[in-house]
Amino acid sequence: MDRVTLEVIGSALLTIAEEMGTALIKSAYSTNIKERQDCSTAIFDAHGEVIAQAEHIPMHLGSLLGGAGSVTGGIGVRMAFEPGRGRTAVPVRSALVGTTVAVAAGLAAVVFGASLIGLVGTPHRYGQNWAQVLDLGFGGVTTRFGAKVLAREPDLAGVAAGNYGQVSIGRTQASVPAIGIDQVRGRDYLTLLAGRAPSAPDEIVLGAQTLRAVHRRVGQTVRVTVEQVVNPPSYGRRASRTMRIVGVAVFPSFSRGSFAATDLGSGAAVPAAVLSEPSPQTGCAGRTTCYNFYLLRYRPGADARADGARLQAAVTAAGCPPGSCTVTADQRPSDIRNYTGVRDTPLLLGAVLALLAVATLIHVLLTSVRRRRPDLAVLKSLGLLPSQVLGTVLWQATALAAASLLVGLPLGVLAGRWAWVLFAGSAGVAPEANIPVTLVLAAIPVTLLLAIVIAAGPGWAAARVRPASVLRAE
Repeated sequence: MDRVTLEVIGSALLTIAEEMGTALIKSAYSTNIKERQDCSTAIFDAHGEVIAQAEHIPMHLGSLLGGAGSVTGGIGVRMAFEPGRGRTAVPVRSALVGTTVAVAAGLAAVVFGASLIGLVGTPHRYGQNWAQVLDLGFGGVTTRFGAKVLAREPDLAGVAAGNYGQVSIGRTQASVPAIGIDQVRGRDYLTLLAGRAPSAPDEIVLGAQTLRAVHRRVGQTVRVTVEQVVNPPSYGRRASRTMRIVGVAVFPSFSRGSFAATDLGSGAAVPAAVLSEPSPQTGCAGRTTCYNFYLLRYRPGADARADGARLQAAVTAAGCPPGSCTVTADQRPSDIRNYTGVRDTPLLLGAVLALLAVATLIHVLLTSVRRRRPDLAVLKSLGLLPSQVLGTVLWQATALAAASLLVGLPLGVLAGRWAWVLFAGSAGVAPEANIPVTLVLAAIPVTLLLAIVIAAGPGWAAARVRPASVLRAE
């Protein structure tokens, strides 16, 4: 198009805009428009871009640039949230609720699943704060014997000596598996949820489930009877004592023989001397504290397997019968072993719920295109191009997905954290949830892109609507 023709067309369009303003001023009832001419008129193209604007008020010049917005965007967003009436009615509200619930439930399942994977994969969270345990079984040894054996391990960085035992707690004197701990080198061998480790013979730490069972809180006292399980004829119970509960802990698996093992929220911890029993066969007698096991920490970079084998050979050479004294690295409690088998289940549930959200979005788009064929035919008759009709459906899908994300994401995170807190409280572990922030943020663009891909099929069908045939049928 040459410059002369372009100028003629531009002047004609500007004249039309000015005539529009004149007609608006003459027909207006408002004094602001009729007397002050406080108004502006403009002509837009099909994409919402300004072609010509009348010069009624200088300060309004340029103010209408982009004022009409995106035609396809406006229509698409309106179609996304307007249910319609009669034959053109679309289940918009139910689809929006269903998609939002699916997004929230799926994200909640992901948060719960990530927290469960974090629990079963982090030894500290299920109570194991050491690399290996040197287990002497039913035999007890003196501090001197233990120091002699452990001195042969150069990579040792921390040691805690301990005892196995059983205690009866509370009015019902329910039997609870217990351990005694003396922190020889290093600290924080217990994973504490509250309070501190026991340091005096009249102090005790309980698991969360055990604490609930005896109906006590940290700082209160409870009657405790230490049960002697070896060395007849003294087999039986010792005198009971009143002990103060100074903390709540998470316990890994501690057990010997056929006796019950500690398990996450079930167990008790006291100073090692409280559970010490004489072991004449090892030379540990009298008032000496005898130890049944040692918790071992190694220096960073040490070969724990080689170190364990070296300790195993050392304790056997020191006189422990083969097979009686063992070095073990895995002290996962039975609950953790059970959870490991189902840790991926919440993630699979999240995937199923995501598929449900996709199916809901596909259903509402197909229904909308089918029932709103007359509306689409009218829009095409008014000048919308097939590409613009396709864009309208894409905007509809994007608006539905964005609304579902806007509500579903925060609800899903809150629901996932709430579910994990309830689960952690019942299991007796720390209630901190693992929120996969990267995955949550990545869900936003992935969901919007997926909505666009899903809308391509229904949008293409809408773009092929023939106005004449559809309106003739109406």
